Amino acid sequence: MKQLTLLLLLFAFTFAGNSAMAQDSRRENVEAAKIAFLTDKMGLTPDQSQKFWPMYKEYDAKRRELHMAYRKGYHHNVNELSDQQAKARVDEMFAMREKELSLEKEYATKYQRVISTKQLITLYRAEREFTKLLLKRLDDRRGRATQE
Repeated sequence: MKQLTLLLLLFAFTFAGNSAMAQDSRRENVEAAKIAFLTDKMGLTPDQSQKFWPMYKEYDAKRRELHMAYRKGYHHNVNELSDQQAKARVDEMFAMREKELSLEKEYATKYQRVISTKQLITLYRAEREFTKLLLKRLDDRRGRATQE
């Protein structure tokens, strides 16, 4: 199963282009690779997968909404903010993190109706591992691009 996961990861990264359409395709490929990777790491059965992934996608969409709402008022140049604006921004950041934690707790409870607590812990670890793999892949690509 691990070989299948690695093959899916390789496939997802290999067929990524530069256009907007390719970017959507790349995102879909990364999502498919992530699902395969997490499914393998967690040892999900087909029945668990069928029940778990719709919940996970729902959670992920809600989490993305939180982050997008937070980023709406984002200033790239912090020096342009007044002290009052900076304080408000920090307060917004903590509020967003609290909402995100609340959402994560809510979905952890939902997930445990389908997966074991050990699988839940494995999910969190595997998400971080997958992110590290993606970042390493990006660094490798950037390194090759600067060498050319």
